Amino acid sequence: MDERFSADALVELVHHYYPSGIHGDDPRHRESEEYKRLTAARLAAQKEDAGWKTFRQRVREQLPECKQWELPGLLYDPSRRVRIYLPDSQVPAGERKAVVVLTSILAPIHILHASREVDLDEERSSYQSWFPPLPPEYLPYEARLDALVRESFGTVRLSNDVLFTPVPDLQVGNTGFEEVKLLHCLFTDDIW
Repeated sequence: MDERFSADALVELVHHYYPSGIHGDDPRHRESEEYKRLTAARLAAQKEDAGWKTFRQRVREQLPECKQWELPGLLYDPSRRVRIYLPDSQVPAGERKAVVVLTSILAPIHILHASREVDLDEERSSYQSWFPPLPPEYLPYEARLDALVRESFGTVRLSNDVLFTPVPDLQVGNTGFEEVKLLHCLFTDDIW
Protein backbone atom coordinates (compact mmCIF):
# COMPACT_ATOMS: atom_id res chain seq x y z
CA MET A 1 0.00 0.00 0.00
CA ASP A 2 1.04 3.57 -0.65
CA GLU A 3 2.95 4.87 2.39
CA ARG A 4 0.63 7.92 2.50
CA PHE A 5 -2.11 5.56 3.67
CA SER A 6 -0.15 3.74 6.36
CA ALA A 7 -1.48 3.93 9.90
CA ASP A 8 1.42 6.14 10.99
CA ALA A 9 0.95 8.60 8.14
CA LEU A 10 -2.81 8.81 8.72
CA VAL A 11 -2.38 9.31 12.49
CA GLU A 12 -0.09 12.22 11.67
CA LEU A 13 -2.66 13.56 9.18
CA VAL A 14 -5.58 13.49 11.62
CA HIS A 15 -3.55 15.41 14.18
CA HIS A 16 -3.59 18.21 11.62
CA TYR A 17 -7.41 18.38 11.97
CA TYR A 18 -8.12 17.42 15.60
CA PRO A 19 -6.53 19.11 18.64
CA SER A 20 -4.69 16.66 20.84
CA GLY A 21 -5.85 16.34 24.43
CA ILE A 22 -8.73 18.85 24.14
CA HIS A 23 -12.31 17.65 24.53
CA GLY A 24 -14.88 18.92 22.00
CA ASP A 25 -16.82 20.66 24.79
CA ASP A 26 -13.77 22.66 25.85
CA PRO A 27 -13.91 26.21 24.36
CA ARG A 28 -10.25 25.82 23.31
CA HIS A 29 -11.31 23.09 20.91
CA ARG A 30 -13.24 25.43 18.57
CA GLU A 31 -10.48 28.02 18.86
CA SER A 32 -7.74 25.58 17.81
CA GLU A 33 -6.04 25.74 14.42
CA GLU A 34 -6.88 22.07 13.92
CA TYR A 35 -10.61 22.64 14.35
CA LYS A 36 -10.49 25.62 12.00
CA ARG A 37 -8.78 23.48 9.33
CA LEU A 38 -11.38 20.73 9.70
CA THR A 39 -14.24 23.21 9.48
CA ALA A 40 -12.73 24.81 6.37
CA ALA A 41 -12.31 21.38 4.75
CA ARG A 42 -15.93 20.44 5.47
CA LEU A 43 -17.24 23.76 4.12
CA ALA A 44 -15.15 23.44 0.95
CA ALA A 45 -16.36 19.87 0.41
CA GLN A 46 -19.99 20.96 0.75
CA LYS A 47 -19.49 23.32 -2.19
CA GLU A 48 -17.68 20.74 -4.33
CA ASP A 49 -20.15 17.89 -4.64
CA ALA A 50 -20.40 17.37 -8.41
CA GLY A 51 -18.23 14.24 -8.25
CA TRP A 52 -20.34 12.81 -5.44
CA LYS A 53 -23.57 13.46 -7.36
CA THR A 54 -22.08 11.75 -10.42
CA PHE A 55 -21.05 8.76 -8.30
CA ARG A 56 -24.56 8.41 -6.85
CA GLN A 57 -26.04 8.59 -10.35
CA ARG A 58 -23.70 5.82 -11.49
CA VAL A 59 -24.84 3.71 -8.53
CA ARG A 60 -28.49 4.29 -9.54
CA GLU A 61 -27.71 3.22 -13.11
CA GLN A 62 -25.63 0.16 -12.23
CA LEU A 63 -27.66 -1.03 -9.24
CA PRO A 64 -31.22 0.01 -10.15
CA GLU A 65 -32.64 -2.66 -7.85
CA CYS A 66 -31.16 -0.90 -4.81
CA LYS A 67 -32.34 2.22 -3.02
CA GLN A 68 -29.99 4.88 -1.69
CA TRP A 69 -30.09 7.04 1.40
CA GLU A 70 -27.47 9.76 1.59
CA LEU A 71 -26.59 10.86 5.10
CA PRO A 72 -25.63 14.52 5.64
CA GLY A 73 -22.25 13.64 7.12
CA LEU A 74 -20.34 16.73 6.05
CA LEU A 75 -22.19 18.79 8.62
CA TYR A 76 -20.54 16.76 11.37
CA ASP A 77 -18.00 14.39 9.87
CA PRO A 78 -15.09 14.58 7.43
CA SER A 79 -16.77 12.23 4.99
CA ARG A 80 -19.59 11.70 2.54
CA ARG A 81 -21.79 8.69 3.22
CA VAL A 82 -24.51 6.82 1.39
CA ARG A 83 -26.38 3.67 2.38
CA ILE A 84 -27.14 1.32 -0.53
CA TYR A 85 -30.02 -0.93 0.48
CA LEU A 86 -30.01 -4.50 -0.80
CA PRO A 87 -33.06 -5.41 -2.92
CA ASP A 88 -34.58 -7.66 -0.26
CA SER A 89 -34.66 -4.63 2.05
CA GLN A 90 -37.34 -3.08 -0.15
CA VAL A 91 -40.13 -5.17 1.33
CA PRO A 92 -41.67 -3.89 4.56
CA ALA A 93 -40.43 -6.86 6.57
CA GLY A 94 -38.92 -4.81 9.38
CA GLU A 95 -35.36 -5.62 8.29
CA ARG A 96 -33.06 -3.38 6.29
CA LYS A 97 -29.68 -4.49 4.94
CA ALA A 98 -27.25 -2.06 3.35
CA VAL A 99 -23.72 -1.64 2.14
CA VAL A 100 -22.52 1.72 3.41
CA VAL A 101 -19.99 3.72 1.36
CA LEU A 102 -17.93 6.47 2.98
CA THR A 103 -15.37 8.69 1.26
CA SER A 104 -13.09 10.89 3.33
CA ILE A 105 -12.47 14.55 2.54
CA LEU A 106 -9.15 14.46 4.43
CA ALA A 107 -7.40 11.97 2.13
CA PRO A 108 -8.24 10.06 -1.08
CA ILE A 109 -9.55 7.05 0.84
CA HIS A 110 -12.82 5.17 1.27
CA ILE A 111 -14.39 2.38 3.28
CA LEU A 112 -17.36 0.08 2.91
CA HIS A 113 -19.19 -1.78 5.63
CA ALA A 114 -22.37 -3.81 5.94
CA SER A 115 -25.31 -2.87 8.10
CA ARG A 116 -28.45 -4.63 9.25
CA GLU A 117 -31.28 -2.89 11.05
CA VAL A 118 -34.22 -4.83 12.51
CA ASP A 119 -37.37 -3.23 13.90
CA LEU A 120 -38.09 -4.52 17.39
CA ASP A 121 -41.36 -2.63 17.69
CA GLU A 122 -42.78 0.70 16.48
CA GLU A 123 -40.22 2.74 18.40
CA ARG A 124 -37.11 0.60 18.71
CA SER A 125 -34.64 -1.04 16.34
CA SER A 126 -31.48 -3.08 16.73
CA TYR A 127 -28.41 -2.48 14.60
CA GLN A 128 -25.51 -4.62 13.54
CA SER A 129 -22.49 -3.62 11.44
CA TRP A 130 -19.70 -5.62 9.82
CA PHE A 131 -16.38 -4.61 8.36
CA PRO A 132 -14.69 -7.00 5.93
CA PRO A 133 -15.18 -9.81 5.59
CA LEU A 134 -18.84 -9.01 5.01
CA PRO A 135 -21.63 -11.63 5.23
CA PRO A 136 -22.16 -13.52 1.94
CA GLU A 137 -25.38 -11.76 0.85
CA TYR A 138 -23.54 -8.40 0.84
CA LEU A 139 -20.51 -9.52 -1.19
CA PRO A 140 -21.81 -8.94 -4.75
CA TYR A 141 -22.81 -5.38 -3.84
CA GLU A 142 -19.59 -4.73 -1.95
CA ALA A 143 -17.51 -5.68 -5.00
CA ARG A 144 -19.53 -3.55 -7.42
CA LEU A 145 -19.61 -0.53 -5.09
CA ASP A 146 -15.91 -0.76 -4.31
CA ALA A 147 -15.14 -0.73 -8.03
CA LEU A 148 -17.46 2.25 -8.60
CA VAL A 149 -15.87 4.24 -5.77
CA ARG A 150 -12.35 3.57 -7.06
CA GLU A 151 -13.33 4.49 -10.63
CA SER A 152 -15.20 7.61 -9.56
CA PHE A 153 -12.72 9.07 -7.09
CA GLY A 154 -9.41 7.24 -7.50
CA THR A 155 -9.48 6.44 -3.80
CA VAL A 156 -7.81 3.68 -1.84
CA ARG A 157 -9.80 1.38 0.42
CA LEU A 158 -8.31 1.15 3.89
CA SER A 159 -7.75 -2.18 5.58
CA ASN A 160 -9.27 -2.99 8.95
CA ASP A 161 -5.80 -2.89 10.53
CA VAL A 162 -5.43 0.75 9.53
CA LEU A 163 -9.06 1.71 10.23
CA PHE A 164 -8.96 0.41 13.78
CA THR A 165 -5.60 1.94 14.71
CA PRO A 166 -6.01 3.71 18.07
CA VAL A 167 -5.57 7.48 18.31
CA PRO A 168 -5.91 7.74 22.11
CA ASP A 169 -5.07 11.43 22.52
CA LEU A 170 -8.05 12.60 20.44
CA GLN A 171 -11.75 12.94 21.19
CA VAL A 172 -14.08 12.78 18.16
CA GLY A 173 -17.83 13.37 18.25
CA ASN A 174 -19.26 11.13 20.96
CA THR A 175 -16.17 8.91 21.12
CA GLY A 176 -13.93 9.74 24.05
CA PHE A 177 -10.22 9.74 24.64
CA GLU A 178 -8.63 6.27 24.65
CA GLU A 179 -11.49 4.96 22.43
CA VAL A 180 -10.89 6.90 19.19
CA LYS A 181 -9.67 4.99 16.14
CA LEU A 182 -8.55 6.30 12.74
CA LEU A 183 -11.99 5.27 11.45
CA HIS A 184 -13.59 7.94 13.65
CA CYS A 185 -11.17 10.70 12.66
CA LEU A 186 -11.20 10.05 8.91
CA PHE A 187 -14.87 9.11 8.42
CA THR A 188 -17.29 9.15 11.37
CA ASP A 189 -17.81 7.94 14.91
CA ASP A 190 -21.43 7.07 14.02
CA ILE A 191 -21.26 3.60 12.45
CA TRP A 192 -24.56 1.82 11.79
